Amino acid sequence: MPELKPEIEGVNIVLVGALNPAIFQPAWFAREKLIPQEEADKADIKIISPQVSVFSTGWLNLEITQDRFAGNTSQMQYLEPLRDLIVATFTLLRHTPIKDLGINRMAHFRSESEEAWHKIGHRLAPKEPWGGLLEKPGMRRVSMLGQRPDGYRGNITATVEPSVVLKPGFGVYFEVNDHYDIGGEEKGSECERVLGILKSCWEASLDRSARIMQQLMKEQ
Repeated sequence: MPELKPEIEGVNIVLVGALNPAIFQPAWFAREKLIPQEEADKADIKIISPQVSVFSTGWLNLEITQDRFAGNTSQMQYLEPLRDLIVATFTLLRHTPIKDLGINRMAHFRSESEEAWHKIGHRLAPKEPWGGLLEKPGMRRVSMLGQRPDGYRGNITATVEPSVVLKPGFGVYFEVNDHYDIGGEEKGSECERVLGILKSCWEASLDRSARIMQQLMKEQ
């Protein structure tokens, strides 16, 4: 069966640690040659403050608080630039304390029919245990937690729920959170470990997330 194409997808990279949001603004990224000056000049700035910074360019969305840096794109041709931007940013800010890293992939698929859409829910959340307890039970959200297969500390969480974006139609939303627990390890700085993971595990992480989504959709 050929690979199914999501109608909407995106990737989000999250670093959890101690951050100074006011640093992260378009002018700083341009000055450090991380984004072109033209992109910085045209950036859509929501807020820049000591507590939170939020802005977007044509392909990039950044949201930074005092304990969380999140960069995402919904334009899949920019996956590598997203990863490279974050690697370059924290190479410059290599002394930033980081304790967690997440490589998260999201996608909205449209089922081929209402019957196929219901089949996913029936398979992931069987209705039989709910007989007599709920009237016409239906799957709202299912999350499964798995151990890491690569020796790193952390876990992988896959979430499936009906899409609230694909309307009209019978959409399915997937989110795979590939979580790495960085803090507390002995060798190297936290940033060095984050950058090493982003460089060495990036493709495997995205491939694993896509495989989970594809397998669950193909079995509908």
